Amino acid sequence: MPFCTIVEFEWTGTFGREQFANMIERAGPVDEMPAGCVSRIVGVDDTGARVIEVWRSGADAQAFAEQTAPALAEIQMPPPSRVTGFDTTAYWAAPTG
Repeated sequence: MPFCTIVEFEWTGTFGREQFANMIERAGPVDEMPAGCVSRIVGVDDTGARVIEVWRSGADAQAFAEQTAPALAEIQMPPPSRVTGFDTTAYWAAPTG
């Protein structure tokens, strides 16, 4: 069964939309999904940003986190305000094409 991650960031005086956009850019090409990632939803509002991802497995999510950690540390990104991951009990997606 797929694994879901939810990561939330709150805007601060030193971390806002521009820094978040930089982080997304450094995480990899936006037109390519990381290995094992089934879907990704990214949204921002006046208070912060949310990233919701569905992975084939928790191991795939962990591998991506480890792969991107050096780039995120390099830009001195603050820690997320919330991180959670869980095995899904159901996952539906509309067919593409």
